[in-house]
Amino acid sequence: MIRIYIFLFLIWKISANAQTGIAYLSNESGNFDIYWMSIDGSQKLQLTRNEGWDWSPKWNSKLQAFIFNSTDTSGNFEIRSVDLAGYIDSLNTFGKEEFILSPDGTKFLYTLKDGNNRYIGLTDIQSGRNRLLVAHPSYNGRPDWSPDGTKFSFISDREGNNELYFYDLEAQNTIRLTTSEKSEKYTSWMPDSKQLVYTYHYSEERDKESNDIFMIDLYTKEINQITNDSKFYQEISVSPDGQKIAFHAKRMGKDHIYVMDLDGSNEAKLTTVDAYHGEPAWSDTKGN
Repeated sequence: MIRIYIFLFLIWKISANAQTGIAYLSNESGNFDIYWMSIDGSQKLQLTRNEGWDWSPKWNSKLQAFIFNSTDTSGNFEIRSVDLAGYIDSLNTFGKEEFILSPDGTKFLYTLKDGNNRYIGLTDIQSGRNRLLVAHPSYNGRPDWSPDGTKFSFISDREGNNELYFYDLEAQNTIRLTTSEKSEKYTSWMPDSKQLVYTYHYSEERDKESNDIFMIDLYTKEINQITNDSKFYQEISVSPDGQKIAFHAKRMGKDHIYVMDLDGSNEAKLTTVDAYHGEPAWSDTKGN
């Protein structure tokens, strides 16, 4: 009973006082669940307690909740949402395997597989209208909405290796951002929707992988290298104020969530439990 009261108190405290925090994936409970913590790691809450697996949390400003993938113990898959009070809901994904809801909640992106090719489509929720926006015969994946909902980024290997692109919904065209010899992989938008932060994998040797973090301006294509230390940075997430980056990294064989300033300084480890931690995603409840 005492544990229940403590859990309810933590929910109230986080919901009432926390404006910004970080959700992440962890298997510290024995299977993969979604957790949330304050930006200094001092407060922590387990948001899901599914006997199956939950992963890939993404904050949606319209729902004021994280959208995440979930499977039960039989492997049945669905896409669900969970808010900071721990309320979990199953979403109507219109039969799509991927459901990337727009910030305003009016439409969603999805992907279609065709052999080795993958395409990106858009569905308007109210009208049900579907449009295939990225139909180049190649891999086109990891679509991610800009905060203002006017564009989305994606990764494509249409030129031979993974490069970073974005699709402008107003202009209805695709723009290539990077031209590199190796592979871009993880992305996160800056709050102004004019810049993208991304990881770039540039080592040919599997035992000497290097994956640094860069930022690119969508319109000037000016690139700023944020890290340059030959470490391996994985999933990244820019804070709502654009001042910090949360990321998943393996240090000394352990997978943890870290945070650093936008210029790559002041790195701090936030998770402490000896378990796997990954896929950080910022929440922002300002104005609510």
